[in-house]
Amino acid sequence: MSILRKLTVLCFIVLASSQVNAHHTWAAIFDADGDVEIEGVVSKILWRNPHVQFQITVDQDTANETVWTIESNAVARLTRMGVSRDVIKIGDQVKAAGLPSLQGRPEMFVNHLLLADNTEVVMSRTAGRRWTDEASGLIGDTAALHGGVVEDNLDERPTSIFGSWHIVYGAEGSHGAGRARGGGPTEYALEYQAARQAAGLGGRPDRHDCSARPALSVIGEPYPMALVNNGDTIEIQFEFLDTVRTVYMDPNKAIPNEIPRDHLGYSRGRMLGDTLVVETIQYREGGTDGLDFVQAVETFNLSHDRNQLAYTRVEIDPLMQRTSNVAQKWWQYVPGQEIQPYDCAGSITEQ
Repeated sequence: MSILRKLTVLCFIVLASSQVNAHHTWAAIFDADGDVEIEGVVSKILWRNPHVQFQITVDQDTANETVWTIESNAVARLTRMGVSRDVIKIGDQVKAAGLPSLQGRPEMFVNHLLLADNTEVVMSRTAGRRWTDEASGLIGDTAALHGGVVEDNLDERPTSIFGSWHIVYGAEGSHGAGRARGGGPTEYALEYQAARQAAGLGGRPDRHDCSARPALSVIGEPYPMALVNNGDTIEIQFEFLDTVRTVYMDPNKAIPNEIPRDHLGYSRGRMLGDTLVVETIQYREGGTDGLDFVQAVETFNLSHDRNQLAYTRVEIDPLMQRTSNVAQKWWQYVPGQEIQPYDCAGSITEQ
C-alpha cells in the first residue's frame, strides 16, 4: 500500500468519530452581530473547561417554559477576570444578554449577567457595563487579560525563563500567535487534503472537544504556560488540556530507538546562556512509516525588561510542507498568577 493510501486510511479511522461535529466552530453557532436578552432561573451549571455552560429556565412552570443553554468563556479567562464559580448558583434569578444562536435555538454566548441584587457580571473580555452605572456593583475586570497588570518593581520580576507566563489578549504576537506559517503544501499534502474533503472529514475540532492536541500546535492556543526546571529535565506545562511536555536536558541520555508516536513526541534541550533551545520530533498521532513527522527547533528567552517570555519555532515537515515553517509568540508575566488545572468536561448537553 502506498504512503498516501496508508495515511488516507489512517485519517478516516482517526477522524471518523468527529465527522458529525467537525464543522461546529464557534462562528457557526452564534451570531457575532446579534444581541438577545432573557430573564429566568438558573437551573443547571457546568463550570469547567473548555467552555463554562449553564442553563436558565425562562417562564418556569408555565406553558411557555423554555430552557436556554448559556455558554461562556473558558474557566481560565473568567477566573483571571475575577469571575468565579460561586458568582451564580442553581435557583438564582438572573438576567442574561449575549449573542444568539444562528439556528434560532434557545442558546446564547453570554456577555453580561445581572444578579438579583443588581450586581452586574461582565463575562466577556470585550464587554463593559450594560445595565448598571458606576454606583452599582460590578464583577469582571479585564485588565489582567489585556496586559494591564504589570509588576512595576523590577526587582520582583522574573530573573529567568522559569515560572508562569500569560497571554495578553488582543495584543499582536501574543493572542492568536504561535501557529506555524509559510512553507507551502507539497503535492502529497494537496492530495491528502482532497481525500479528507471527499470523505467529509477535517475542519476545526468541536468547541467542546477534550481530546489531546499535538503538543506543537498547543502553543498557538490562547492559554497560559509555565516552564519548570527539574534538573535533568525541563517541563513545558500548558494550561490548555493539561498538556505537559518533558524536555530531556542530559546530553548523555540516549535518544530512544523508538520515538513515541503520540501527541507529545520526543524533546531534547540545552541552555545557550539564558536561552532554552529545544529540538523536538513529533510523529502525527498514530503515525505511518517513513516521513510522517514534524521536526522543530524552539527557543525560549526572557525579554530585556524581564516582563515577557519570547518564543520562536522553526518547523520542518517534509511530507506536508515544501520548506520550513516559522512561528513566533510571547507571553507576559502577571504577578501572583499561576497556570490552573484545565479539567476538561465537554458539553452540558452530554452530562
